[in-house]
Amino acid sequence: MNNNIDPGFIHDLSSLDRLRAGVDTDKDGSLRSAATQFEAIFTNMLFKSMRDANSVFESDLTSGRHTQFYEQMHDEQMASELSSTGSLGLADLIVEQLSAAEEMERPESQGEPVPLEQTAEAMPLNIQSPAVPFERKELPVSDTDHEMAVRAAMQRVVEGRSPSVEEPSRPFNSPEEFVTRMQPYAERAARSLGTDPAVLIAQAALETGWGKKVITNARGSSHNLFNIKAQPSWQGDKMATQTLEYYDGVAVQERAAFRSYDDFQSSFDDYVHFLKTNPRYGDALTQSSQPEQFIRGLHKAGYATDPKYSEKVISVMNRVNGILSN
Repeated sequence: MNNNIDPGFIHDLSSLDRLRAGVDTDKDGSLRSAATQFEAIFTNMLFKSMRDANSVFESDLTSGRHTQFYEQMHDEQMASELSSTGSLGLADLIVEQLSAAEEMERPESQGEPVPLEQTAEAMPLNIQSPAVPFERKELPVSDTDHEMAVRAAMQRVVEGRSPSVEEPSRPFNSPEEFVTRMQPYAERAARSLGTDPAVLIAQAALETGWGKKVITNARGSSHNLFNIKAQPSWQGDKMATQTLEYYDGVAVQERAAFRSYDDFQSSFDDYVHFLKTNPRYGDALTQSSQPEQFIRGLHKAGYATDPKYSEKVISVMNRVNGILSN
């Protein structure tokens, strides 16, 4: 690995042209170099975010333009050193992900031709014959949203576009796709709660309109699948939006702050933690093995103000079960 990364690269994105120019002649080396430089950019952005967050505590006595200049130089140098030593591991992940994708998309083998009969089990399912080119499909469900974001961000760097740490999550094109992508998260959360994954998927589907109405703002998606509000005790990120609440059966539009997460896995994890640490949901958790009673218990404890909330979740759950059984 190159241990002499120029910190100036962080401000000289034209250097990516030189990296791309070497792809054809030194593909592995160029990919490693681009991944390492991208890690340096990403790390420097994290440092800058932390500096900005701490700026509210600074005063004229403790900060100035000269101080900020040297802090910036220090951060850039540290970002370069961390990337060159592989301490964060982001470059390794990028190389692994893109190299795997390249191997899958390579149309010809690198050795002697092998009879089709001997390669049938190893070939991707959507390759029907040696003459049919590989057709790119959506990323497999097993890829986490973090891996997809890294892959998309790295692609932006390789293509010469401005690097972006946050890439929007893939849209959900159908209820079936929502169920498929949520199933691994729901199964893990359901094991922790002792309930059926279908009821958790149904609840998330109802709260977000099958993933099409996840709370977002200019920064991106909140990944909040269960519309958990950001109470004063919440220390994480939040997003404010209009919401419909019911008071004595009357629907009222009001603005409220909701929790924001880095990915869908974090949303499921926080949902489990939210229920387990909130005493008012204790009775509902004792009925977790019975999905319908579980959701009715959450509703009764005040999880949602919609008077028909539990009936709606149960109705959606029946559809989810139908999708899962196919």
